[in-house]
Amino acid sequence: MSTTLGKVTESLKSLLEGEMTPNAHVTLLSPGDTSGQNKRINLFLYRIIENPHLNNRDWLPKKGTLNQLVSPPLALNLFYLMTPFAPLDPQTGLADAHGLLGEAMRVLYENAIIPQVYLEDGLQEGEVKVTLLPLDLEQLSKIWTALNKDFRLSVGYEVSYVEVPAEQQRPLPKRVEEVHLDVRAPYRPPVLQAMSPASGPAGTPLQFSGAFLRGWKVTVRVGDQVAVKDQLLFEDHAFTAPVPAGLTPGVYEVDVNVANLSRFHEVFEVIP
Repeated sequence: MSTTLGKVTESLKSLLEGEMTPNAHVTLLSPGDTSGQNKRINLFLYRIIENPHLNNRDWLPKKGTLNQLVSPPLALNLFYLMTPFAPLDPQTGLADAHGLLGEAMRVLYENAIIPQVYLEDGLQEGEVKVTLLPLDLEQLSKIWTALNKDFRLSVGYEVSYVEVPAEQQRPLPKRVEEVHLDVRAPYRPPVLQAMSPASGPAGTPLQFSGAFLRGWKVTVRVGDQVAVKDQLLFEDHAFTAPVPAGLTPGVYEVDVNVANLSRFHEVFEVIP
């Protein structure tokens, strides 16, 4: 049984309890549950979706074996509702709850990538990224209506991307051990080796390196957008392609195809 989702939620709880000033109690209850402590922050996981850019990856070699492949992990995006609770003050109303929410939002803003010290065992630094969602009043009201509870001031956060390890395996196809060829002319197919940088804003030029590239045509896709199409290469060892300007922040798969002879896959994170 995978415990990844629970570990991510516990990591968020540890981060808030460790960084909020003054210290605050954090619960993981339904936001409609008012049985917890009077003054607290509540985190509620209300939605889970597959990451649209990372769930078409190839099978991977199983660590410690020579002839087994494992399915790539299931990549998920998690959506949380964060709600403050505090007693109603006859003079200031819900000001204490508002201050509590603001402090929690500060912590998540300053720790958008959860530090290793707060991650549960099995999670790695850089894997869990927290982003504030621009939920409007109508979207928030629908959540509270679904819970059959009166509306409370809340904010939404997206956590991406979370990898749930897969257990499916299959044997590695046998390699060709003997080939009979009649080679009459030297032939060097294009080779793709690396891409940099791994992150940047939309419009960032991506640098690809390889060998025997000159003379071939290349097509580069970032997510579902085409960066370059059938571009003729004039250098043997490198070429560039821009990240499409219209991409919003997130993680995108980069697919490079050189004349259907060499394919290369990498991941690029678009940042604000």
